[in-house]
Amino acid sequence: MRKLLLLTAAVGLFAGTALAQGNDIEIVFAEDRVDHATFDPRVTQSRHEEQVITQVFDQLLAADENGTIHPGLATEWQVSEDGLSFTFQLRDDVTFHDGTPFNAEAVKFTFDSIVDPDLGSQGAVDIIGPYASTEVLGEHEVRVTFSRPYGAALGAFAESELSIVSPTAVESLGNDGFAQAPVGTGPFKFIEWEKGKQVVLERNDDYNWAPGYMNHQGPSNVSRAVVRFIPDASTRVAALEAGEVQVSELVPALDMRRLSSGDEFDTIVGNAAGLPFGALFNTSKGPFADKAVRQAFMHAIDRPRLAENLFFGFADPAFGPISSSTPSYWAGNDAYYGFDLDKAGELLESSGWKLGDDGVRYKDGEPLSIYFPSLLEPDTAVAVQADVKRAGFDVRVENVLKARQDELIFANDYDMLVIRWVSNDPGVLSIPFHSRNIVEPGKFKFNWARYADDGLDKLLEDAESAATPDDRDKLYGAIQKQVMDEGIFLPIHNQVQTIAHSSDLTGFRLAAGQWQLRFYEVTRTN
Repeated sequence: MRKLLLLTAAVGLFAGTALAQGNDIEIVFAEDRVDHATFDPRVTQSRHEEQVITQVFDQLLAADENGTIHPGLATEWQVSEDGLSFTFQLRDDVTFHDGTPFNAEAVKFTFDSIVDPDLGSQGAVDIIGPYASTEVLGEHEVRVTFSRPYGAALGAFAESELSIVSPTAVESLGNDGFAQAPVGTGPFKFIEWEKGKQVVLERNDDYNWAPGYMNHQGPSNVSRAVVRFIPDASTRVAALEAGEVQVSELVPALDMRRLSSGDEFDTIVGNAAGLPFGALFNTSKGPFADKAVRQAFMHAIDRPRLAENLFFGFADPAFGPISSSTPSYWAGNDAYYGFDLDKAGELLESSGWKLGDDGVRYKDGEPLSIYFPSLLEPDTAVAVQADVKRAGFDVRVENVLKARQDELIFANDYDMLVIRWVSNDPGVLSIPFHSRNIVEPGKFKFNWARYADDGLDKLLEDAESAATPDDRDKLYGAIQKQVMDEGIFLPIHNQVQTIAHSSDLTGFRLAAGQWQLRFYEVTRTN
């Protein structure tokens, strides 16, 4: 009993036990991050922030957990013969949480603001692609035009980053204020954000425009949802078992096995599409400016063994710059960079790195030292460190928070950085690999490899504009081949979202990309 009481104190006596009185369910969701910066869908690049955004906002089109496109805030759409314009017929019965009517002007305001440099968009500005303009054709009709054909457009219109925001709220609060108190049209209203602790959401009682693939219409049975920030995995699980939270994300694999074996909890595993969990090598400086060193590093890692040891079968090893569940995945990825210490040694020897008596390689008197600041999965970073040590790499792993990571990125003071990105479209490859996304002073971007190649840029742009699915597959295959040939990205394992929840609740549903969890359809099992 004393152990249980101490455990309860450690998790902070979380409030919000799930209750059901008619349709008044209250849930607490345990989230693993504490450093959220914005809940503006137009700005964020964090899938953790998107856990809240998913509940608060709607998009023109809706994508289910498998990425299938359905009508959303738009009921119909037509594509022009030249593929440049998309005309949408909009719902006429939708209002934002602040009472502002949803209409064509709101769509235009949202998309125009995304490409405004003053906003500082980090994710949506890439997802909206070659956006040119939005034209209001009527109160509930709008035409969106691109500067060149954009094959990923329909999927992009369903991404949470292109959620439609309330113009009234943005104009009243300003972009910075809106980031702290977002207003959408979704099934839940944003109520309160206690930074570093939790976000409180309440049901939107007026909600009656859920996408057709949902199992019901009208307001949710969940009256209140709290997203609680609990960074320690063991504490999240303890809170779940104590009944102080009803849902926990990123549950460790051994706990998933244990919890799923009984009757008190159910588990969900989301196999996310997009960029797998991996690392970008900094090609602009240091040892990884040499392609042979990058290739040697990848040959020195036994990825299947690493994935099995860390995830016990819940996550598969990754072999390419997009996961195998992402459309246009190139099967040739699987043949690259198998575990081969001899090959790693040959590549390093060819570049002048000689093995010293201490097991570290040296060149011109300098050790083969790698600085690896890691924001995510510290156990994975340490496992990589141990694997490559056998080849003579001296890797210094530092667990960092996002603010520190961003500081290092702007200062170009790192050798490799972990990255992952949930997306249903291979166009996500532009985000870390197009040269326009190399970080500049005051402009946060995601080409942390700092790799620039005109040929790769053209392939990425041509793939966005591909006329047929076959052309698209060929172009994205060529892109993946170049990324792997150049050794600028280390795939480690496919992304998995491991969730456990109280078995007296059902109806949890993964959002598109299979990472965020939707609360809208949750009901009691008894």
